[in-house]
Amino acid sequence: MSGVVYDIGVAVRAVKNQSILLVKEAKGTYQNKWGLPKGRVDSNETPEAAAIRELIEETGFGGHIVGLAAIRSTFHSGTPAIFLCYDVHIGFQENKPSTNEISEIGWFQLSELKTLNWISETMHTLAINALNGSRMSLVSSKPLSKNKSDYFVYSANKHSIINQ
Repeated sequence: MSGVVYDIGVAVRAVKNQSILLVKEAKGTYQNKWGLPKGRVDSNETPEAAAIRELIEETGFGGHIVGLAAIRSTFHSGTPAIFLCYDVHIGFQENKPSTNEISEIGWFQLSELKTLNWISETMHTLAINALNGSRMSLVSSKPLSKNKSDYFVYSANKHSIINQ
């Protein structure tokens, strides 16, 4: 039995002091529009690793995954596509963003979100929900599979067992 090849994308929601971290696209279809730090999963990379990589590349902030916010599935150019949005706890800004894809980064409060030009209504909704605190929590990030590869488990259960 063979598997299906998927196009996998990721985004990151980082909230600090009742503000969410957003990026403004510098070029392409979404030029001058705001959204979450996002990108594609590279080969031999977990979605979680891709999410943190995109966060660092686009904002310069480092962090770690604390939960799964949303999953979107669709078809893109005839290929099944999955988009995973993660909540992260960020540390300090490690370095300057290392991409020319982003023209600005900023922290925004809930009252400011409606004034922004958004990449999509989905991004806008994810940002609102982040500031309202809804997500599935990371309950385990230990190598749980037989081959000891990374294995992440998320649950809507309010009691998590994260090893931080």
